[in-house]
Amino acid sequence: QSKNKIPLGSNLLCKKCGIDGEHLIWDYEYNTNTGRWRMFDKNMERPHECTAKIVEAPKPQEKHLVKCPKCDPQTRKPIPANKLQEHIKTEHFGFW
Repeated sequence: QSKNKIPLGSNLLCKKCGIDGEHLIWDYEYNTNTGRWRMFDKNMERPHECTAKIVEAPKPQEKHLVKCPKCDPQTRKPIPANKLQEHIKTEHFGFW
């Protein structure tokens, strides 16, 4: 068995671009020469080059809703957390 082969059924996964497959192997010769590891693509017969990973646009964060502890539990409704302090001042302490 060659030193560049891994057992059948083993797939390597590139952590940078997410590609996996049996065609990716560790490049032992490169490691012997440099002391560093890299993946080798057997199909392309060259070192693996990461493709740009598709990054989804970040989802807008939903406003965190809270319930006012001073309001009547039977009738209180959720309000945005960043408006809770203003709500308590105006509705419960009389700061207009």
